[in-house]
Amino acid sequence: MRHLADLNPLEHQRLLRIAREYRQQGYAVTLYPSSEELPAALANCALDLIATSAAKTVVVEVRTRENLTLNGAEDLRTLTKQVQQVPGWEFELVVTNPRKQAS
Repeated sequence: MRHLADLNPLEHQRLLRIAREYRQQGYAVTLYPSSEELPAALANCALDLIATSAAKTVVVEVRTRENLTLNGAEDLRTLTKQVQQVPGWEFELVVTNPRKQAS
């Protein structure tokens, strides 16, 4: 699983925007939750964000296309399966790309 040090600035900025959007919808948002803030099934996962409402909790992972390598894709499949085992929890993947530089 990924660690905070693996998150690049583009991913971090996108994550902050997503956190703001969830807060505006009434969710309680935790960035980079610790294992103590997670259910046992996810305690060993390095998650980017969890957004919690009365009805559900959403796990959000932000990746750039460059970080969606073969191993990264396998990590995401594993994480998705782990999240699906927790009642009321959902997984959301956000893929962000750098803006093209004008020449």
